[in-house]
Amino acid sequence: MKKAWIILFSIALFSGCDKADEEIIDQKEHTSLDLTTSVNFQLVWQDDFNGTTIDTTKWSRIPEGNPDWKNYMTTDDQVYEVSNGELHLKGIVNPDTQTDPRPYLTGGVWTRGKFNFTYGKVEVRAKMDSAQGCWPAIWLLGSTNEYGGWPDYGEIDIMEHLNFDNFIHSTVHSNTKSSPSTKTANVNPGEFNTYGVEWHPNKIVFSINGTTTFTYYKEAGADWRQWPFDRDFHLILSQQLGGSWVGGVDASQLPVDYVIDYVKYYEYIASPTPPSGSNQYIKIQMNGSTTNQWSHLTEVTLINDNAEYTLPVGHDAPSILGDGIGINGASTGFYGLDSNGLLVINLGQGYDFDAVKLGVYNGDARIYEDVEVSLSTDGNQYKPALIKDVQNFNTFNFTSNQYIKIQMNGSTTNSWSHLTEVTLISEGTELVLPAGHDAPSVLGDGIGVNGASTGYYGLDSNGLMIIDLGQKVNFDAMKLGVFNGDTRTYQNVEVSLSKDGINYGTKEIQDIQNYQVFF
Repeated sequence: MKKAWIILFSIALFSGCDKADEEIIDQKEHTSLDLTTSVNFQLVWQDDFNGTTIDTTKWSRIPEGNPDWKNYMTTDDQVYEVSNGELHLKGIVNPDTQTDPRPYLTGGVWTRGKFNFTYGKVEVRAKMDSAQGCWPAIWLLGSTNEYGGWPDYGEIDIMEHLNFDNFIHSTVHSNTKSSPSTKTANVNPGEFNTYGVEWHPNKIVFSINGTTTFTYYKEAGADWRQWPFDRDFHLILSQQLGGSWVGGVDASQLPVDYVIDYVKYYEYIASPTPPSGSNQYIKIQMNGSTTNQWSHLTEVTLINDNAEYTLPVGHDAPSILGDGIGINGASTGFYGLDSNGLLVINLGQGYDFDAVKLGVYNGDARIYEDVEVSLSTDGNQYKPALIKDVQNFNTFNFTSNQYIKIQMNGSTTNSWSHLTEVTLISEGTELVLPAGHDAPSVLGDGIGVNGASTGYYGLDSNGLMIIDLGQKVNFDAMKLGVFNGDTRTYQNVEVSLSKDGINYGTKEIQDIQNYQVFF
């Protein structure tokens, strides 16, 4: 049976606050709750294509060459355009085969020799035309050849689109590839999408519009044959036509246009070790259904203020299961639970961390039910366990908050007097805060559910309200409701949480009509 609870003894609410509001952080770049991204990357290089020409300090045009993808490359202006904040790379029928006998011409740019990098995150927002033989791509290629020629020096294909497919390919190339090394993901290529990759020292994570689509892992003990991804690469944006993979070109469907809105590169910053603290022991208890004592447990990651620290190899996993640990369910090694479904990890010293992420082998489709995680300072007395199901990975958040800040910065005519519900959500169980939260008497006193009109909360003249829960409480999400007879949309509503009422964490900003769940 699934277990979830919220303990709440006393609640008090205060309207108004003298503290200055914190700076709003860019949600896309720094505050994603997907913990596979976040603070490990810092934006250091970008091109928004706001001029009228290609920035030659960043890019070079790609000339003709021998591989399929270079067959029709040219540096000629007619396949390049920078306008309206976009770079256009075109594929056309060659209008002058007397000067150049090739039937088609295509455009491509790369950063080779101008911007090379090892590790980091790349994001490219782009859309593309479809045609028979059309092959636009976003990819990284090794910049040096000390490991040999292609594919020994490595290739990371962030996005490749073929013909009229409604999906793209993400692929890793090296001398010896692990399986799987490629994956497809559905997409509408004619619409703008943000194609991304996070390149870590031990994994390569592909994404579309911020959602992870595929992860490739460094194997335990791997050398350059499986992992040449430990040295400089450069970025390539290419509009390609024809070749052994994509097939022949239908000239009647040309020209095609590959449009790039922006390119961003974030420098990789190694995850820190969590600061010293009191938590030394982690107990993992498997009480749900499993056939092998959860031998596919492959990752235990500590999370402190959104920074991740994945425990390294050597944490006494039973030898029969091997010794080591993977990332987000990689199959490079397993932790083993004993015959009672129990594992206790001694971190060696105390650390301060907010959450523990558990990963299972991502080839395992089972759901491990009712997994309990608890912490201890001495290995004897453990704090109350958090209980979750795990498939692929799940995060057990030990952070508890006492204060909720709600800020109304969007359009409203009455300081958001129609706020009717504040609900805490933990493991799918909802606790609606009860009546009596000092809503201004002129607005009535009480609270509804999902926007019911039984009573209203009131924000102060600055559109601000602080809720003091009376004690620290564990919850996963919070739902705000507005009177469901009110058809207005309250825009840019900010919610942030605090342990002490002074230091507030990440803001989540959403519009609300009827109700909306935050975090």
